[in-house]
Amino acid sequence: MKKLLALMLSLAMLLGLMLPGLAEAPTYKIAILTGTTSQGEEEFRAAERLQAENPGVVITDTYPDNFSSEVETTMGKLMQFAEDPDVKAIIMVQAVQGATAAYTKIKETRPDILLIAGVPAEDPSDIAAAADVVMGVDEIHGGEQIVETSKDWGAEVLVHYSFARHMGYETIVARYNIMKEEAELAGIELVMRDAPDPTGDAGMTGAQTFILSDVPKVMEEYAGKKVAFFTTNCGMQEALQAAVLKEANAYYPLPCCPSPFHGFPSSLGLAIEPEEWGNVESYLTKMAAKLDELGALGRVTTWPVGVNMSMILASYQYAKDWIENGGEKTNLDKLTASIADVAGQTPQISKYVDSNGNEVSNYYMIFFDAVDFHDYLEKAAN
Repeated sequence: MKKLLALMLSLAMLLGLMLPGLAEAPTYKIAILTGTTSQGEEEFRAAERLQAENPGVVITDTYPDNFSSEVETTMGKLMQFAEDPDVKAIIMVQAVQGATAAYTKIKETRPDILLIAGVPAEDPSDIAAAADVVMGVDEIHGGEQIVETSKDWGAEVLVHYSFARHMGYETIVARYNIMKEEAELAGIELVMRDAPDPTGDAGMTGAQTFILSDVPKVMEEYAGKKVAFFTTNCGMQEALQAAVLKEANAYYPLPCCPSPFHGFPSSLGLAIEPEEWGNVESYLTKMAAKLDELGALGRVTTWPVGVNMSMILASYQYAKDWIENGGEKTNLDKLTASIADVAGQTPQISKYVDSNGNEVSNYYMIFFDAVDFHDYLEKAAN
């Protein structure tokens, strides 16, 4: 009995020495700014998930839906993050207007903060100078992919919906120019259609209504032809997908921010279960079955990962490693490893090259191959 008591006392003393270390929480914070669910649910849910998994470490906020006219509000939220001395990293996806100015100011007063921007809406060289790491969808290869997929489907026409504000973005213009060149080589007619800016007077509802009414008009105009559709705006994806699904000769080669979660949950009527935010394969299988049911299995595709969600999750891993272990703020190998870890597959990453042929060393373009939903239907059958 005495030996047992002595053993128990020894274990208690050992646990007493160990528990303080085990219970000690990180003293730093990582701040994440995203859009609301109406602007980009994928980013919002990724930040929400990280905050739930890392209480006290991850803090979040959202920028205004009408961000283009409320730049000061967006800047204020970023600056407020930086006012907390415990914040050691700020992640913003999508990095809409205001990110460059806010990051520039933060860098002046808080050089100890790691600044990460994903899917930037401002001039590439400007945001790259303000942030330590910038990530974007590879618009160049994406433009090639859109045309190549449309050609494989036998499309004769490719419709590009956008508006003046977006056509002022260097990366979007670069993608459009590539699509124009590739479409000409493929013998596909590229048609530019002006859509209402969702941040304008008509709002998102007006932009979506326009898409829903314009797609049938295009199909009537090009009766008998296969027509592929693409839009540069996140909020228009759901409407475009829904419109395409109703037309037998309409095709959807890629969302602007490629992902199984970008518009599809609503357009397909496939709610995302909480666990599926972290299990893309499961959701892709559900999508394949639904597309088959709707007769659209060979008319729709996307990337097999949530690219914006991956940017946030990978940025958190990257920031955590930098805060705890130090090193250079900009490290492509570590960033690639983080993205591969959260996405479940290794991306193709290249450095951004601007319109003058200059390489931007800390601006990384991410690219994945598109999904063939026939494969997921076959896997489910077997």
